[in-house]
Amino acid sequence: MNILSETTYPPFLKWGEYASDDPENPDVLELKVADTETFETEFSINVMALIKEKKSWIEYNIPLKSHESKNSSLLNQWNRFSKNLKKGDRLVLKTWLGTSKNSRKIRRYSLEKL
Repeated sequence: MNILSETTYPPFLKWGEYASDDPENPDVLELKVADTETFETEFSINVMALIKEKKSWIEYNIPLKSHESKNSSLLNQWNRFSKNLKKGDRLVLKTWLGTSKNSRKIRRYSLEKL
């Protein structure tokens, strides 16, 4: 795991912008791997990727797991995938708000290779 330096870096993806609560109709992000190694900030474990927005690719830091959350689903999926990923590989990330075992809202993820 790399540690983020004091340099400037791309914006962080904001999960709050993705509001689907239907696993049959999730929010879908098309990703292109910029780096397979994760890095830590004060708040989360992240990875750098490009996200397709309209017809162009925009670089983002994608939070895989917040230090304040027990939800490690996306980080676990990334760690499984990253063993076989290289820069430029394309992935589809589906996300939606589900319900946890204790009836609270929880973000769910599905990561798939294209």
